[in-house]
Amino acid sequence: MIGDGTAADEVRTLIRDIVPELGDSPQASKIVEIGERLDGPLRIAIAGRVKAGKSTLLNALVGERLAPTDAGECTKIVTWYRHGQAYQVSAVLRNGEERSLAYQRSGGALEIELGDLSEKDVGSIQVRWPASSLDTTTLIDTPGLASLNDENSRRTREFLEFESDRAQEADAVIYLMRHLHRSDVEFLDAYMDRSVSAASPVNAVAVLSRADEIGAGRLDAMESASRIATRYRSDPQVLALAATVVPVAGLLAETGLTLREDEAAGIRQVAATDPEVLEGMLLSADQFCDIHASDVTVEIRRELLDRLGMFGIRTAIAEMGKGATTAAALAPRLVEISGLSELRRVIDEHFMPRAQILQARAALAGLRVLVPEMRSAHPEVADRLGRELERIESSAIEFARLRAAHLLASQTVRVNEADKLDLERLFLADSDAAALGLAPDASPERLSEAALAAIVRWRERASDPLADPALIEVCEAAARTCEAIYAGANS
Repeated sequence: MIGDGTAADEVRTLIRDIVPELGDSPQASKIVEIGERLDGPLRIAIAGRVKAGKSTLLNALVGERLAPTDAGECTKIVTWYRHGQAYQVSAVLRNGEERSLAYQRSGGALEIELGDLSEKDVGSIQVRWPASSLDTTTLIDTPGLASLNDENSRRTREFLEFESDRAQEADAVIYLMRHLHRSDVEFLDAYMDRSVSAASPVNAVAVLSRADEIGAGRLDAMESASRIATRYRSDPQVLALAATVVPVAGLLAETGLTLREDEAAGIRQVAATDPEVLEGMLLSADQFCDIHASDVTVEIRRELLDRLGMFGIRTAIAEMGKGATTAAALAPRLVEISGLSELRRVIDEHFMPRAQILQARAALAGLRVLVPEMRSAHPEVADRLGRELERIESSAIEFARLRAAHLLASQTVRVNEADKLDLERLFLADSDAAALGLAPDASPERLSEAALAAIVRWRERASDPLADPALIEVCEAAARTCEAIYAGANS
């Protein structure tokens, strides 16, 4: 579809040609690593303010309780969760050395021991885990953003914010917010690279986290959260920074995916309490855990509260009343109510179809950083690499489409609503037919006809001498995209 894989393939070819010319130099091994990243899983960072629920959401996306949710020293370090053939945890020190770490699981979550290392010695923690959910994505848990001077905030900002002399580690970001705080806007704005070498609304989504706590955790809390998210999705300030906003109850999602039968039994016991007594118990956490409130032991009730929260307990009891009386029946209902399915759909439909172009862009940025390092020992190779990087970036249709989508989403370019819908479809659709608004089974002749009409339309718009340069760039990208579709339909 529209040149799919072209930029990535060109970068692969460039790496294959350049590496032998560098011998055993440090730059050669770095370029090999960049090539491996290009063929690896999409890297998605999870960021947000302290207590936003990042680790809980990561656990839900993995489908296991791995990331610690307490405020231990390891939560202050950027932690990567990758797919591995075996269970392994290691620390990458600031000098580049990698050292294995001891760990144990407590309540499912990893308790990682740094040993004689301090958090200041460690650049990142690498967790390799044989989870199928990590086959196509690598998840990166970042320390919570608290304040501009906080050490944890500094680590996250250093990791994610765009710097022209440093390659980006993450291909995309999921940003958690409880509500739209000024610091959330500042962070996302700093993370965004205006030249689209790093973040933009194209590769950032926002999550209205801990959505079940809205309205004091009433049964309609997720409905209220959905209305708030809808309002944010129409906010120009939010649209300029993230593609969409999704409400998620992370704790409910995590527990739904890991619910045990003994926990379901505990919920059944609570649900069997006299209705009048149960109504009082469900008013607050204190009343739910009151020692005299129920024949169910306080220990069981506290564990249920830790695992589900008050909203989760109310929801689980309501779902049991509808017939979901076992863990196998109840778990999927909790996951669906949590909003996790919608977030996964956004990842699958928004990030994954553009994985190769996001990775190719990251590879180009990484190679560009190496050019100055190569000039002293390999000046001719460095010059050629620099020229090739410029050629690929300027000629690849995928980059033109990505930048144009960014300019539209960030509202740098403003067009009427009909043109905006047509352009967004053209730049972000996952098939040639969808890009032109045609049926999936459109014939090559119909594709050719529609593409030709669109070429004329966008070339005329691009030729307006009074148009804003950014608008001309978007229209040129639209015309080039349609030319690629036309060429494909007539090949």
